[in-house]
Amino acid sequence: MTEDQPTPVLGDLEGDLLDTPAAGPAAIRGSALRTVGYVVGVLLSIVSVPLLIRHLGESEYGRYVTVISLVTIVQGITDVGLGQIGVREYSTRAGSERAGLMRNLLGVRTAMTMVGVALGTAFAAVAGYGNAVTLGTLLAGLGMVITVVQGTFALPLSARLQLGWVTALDLLRQVLSVGAIVVLVIAGAHLLAFLAITVPVAIAVLIATIAVMRGAMPMRPSFQTAEWVVLLRAVLPFAAAVVIGTLYLRVTVVLMSILASPTQTGYYAIGFSVISVLIAIPALTVGSTLPVLARAARDDSERLEYVLTRLLQVTMIVGVGLGLTLALGAGFVVRVLAGPKGSPAVPVLQIESIALVTVFVSSSLQYGLLALHRHKDQLAISASGLAVSVGLTFALVPSLQAKGAALAFVGGEVVVVSGAFVALRAAQPSLHFPWRVPLSVIFAAAVAALLALAPGLASLPTSIIASAIYVGVLVAVGAIPPELKHAVTERFGRAG
Repeated sequence: MTEDQPTPVLGDLEGDLLDTPAAGPAAIRGSALRTVGYVVGVLLSIVSVPLLIRHLGESEYGRYVTVISLVTIVQGITDVGLGQIGVREYSTRAGSERAGLMRNLLGVRTAMTMVGVALGTAFAAVAGYGNAVTLGTLLAGLGMVITVVQGTFALPLSARLQLGWVTALDLLRQVLSVGAIVVLVIAGAHLLAFLAITVPVAIAVLIATIAVMRGAMPMRPSFQTAEWVVLLRAVLPFAAAVVIGTLYLRVTVVLMSILASPTQTGYYAIGFSVISVLIAIPALTVGSTLPVLARAARDDSERLEYVLTRLLQVTMIVGVGLGLTLALGAGFVVRVLAGPKGSPAVPVLQIESIALVTVFVSSSLQYGLLALHRHKDQLAISASGLAVSVGLTFALVPSLQAKGAALAFVGGEVVVVSGAFVALRAAQPSLHFPWRVPLSVIFAAAVAALLALAPGLASLPTSIIASAIYVGVLVAVGAIPPELKHAVTERFGRAG
């Protein structure tokens, strides 16, 4: 049986994998697979996003991103982290308890998302976004409801580390979305049509998910509100943390639409569109290890500490590498997305690239806290990040405009990663994080960044060569974790 074959998911078979040393390599390979699938989706979006920006223009594209951000905030608030909690609880439960968990998750997530979409649409109307944008918010919200249902059906695949199917379903959504955008651009469609395409795309992916999970996942939701109350009460601090975290990641976009001109909002939206794509990677990669973390937190503290240490090392290496690559290649990225008129977005994107480092590192810390049920710590961390982000947005945007919003976003992220590190060390005092890896990463990044001083070198070759130098230095000093190299070579060995 391979990791990508659908199997009965409500029994106790998965304990064989999660309780063995094979779980770690499986999680690493699955994380790599999800990342590759996500990168393929990003490459596809490179086709659609420039078309969308140039077709709609900076101002209309700013409205488009504002609506998508509003719907994303609504989904994050109403979901209250139940998807992540579901993966964790599924990994530690069995039998009828697991089946009841999934039915209640399906019911409560669907109901709460529908209420959130109604409130989000009302906000769009009250905020004066206009009839077309308000209707677009409703349609995009309906697509989000269907997506939440589909994500709940697919949740056991993540808990079982069957990440091939998860990757395939995510990639299907991206392919359909990009294809629909291209068709609408060719047809000369207006903003509303682009917001509405989330509905048919979500329906198609839902049908595919049901086909994969047929006979292996309860299809009927449970509307036992008493069980919902018990479930929500148990995760209330984490739920609040997720709500606040969702707000501070997107609040600068919404506030920019109020505090700044449509043009400046468009510049910030261009940079944030790139960052929002990249900051999803740690949720995919580190989130794939949550079943292993949850089982280790329940049964084996030494194993938990080992996995967390390696996660911190890998996320730091990848986060710094991506941040460096993006900062040096920002000019090329903006030209591809928006053309010469978008050049004021280049320094905005360079500032936001700093957040890639903090997001990657904090993801491993946050999932460690989640596995340990340290929900109150996560709440305090998210609240601090939101307060700093909102405060800096109001303070900096009037004078610095889009650059100020970028600085506010980075400021909130720095607070989050710092708080998460302190909280995890307090929760696991024995957690050992050798300083050799971060020092090696800093050294490699500094060496690679010197290439920016080379005269006459364009941003794209600068970014590519600097990335190669960064990886080369890390390999030369032996900073790449052996487990990562072993998992990759084993995967290629099997393929061969």
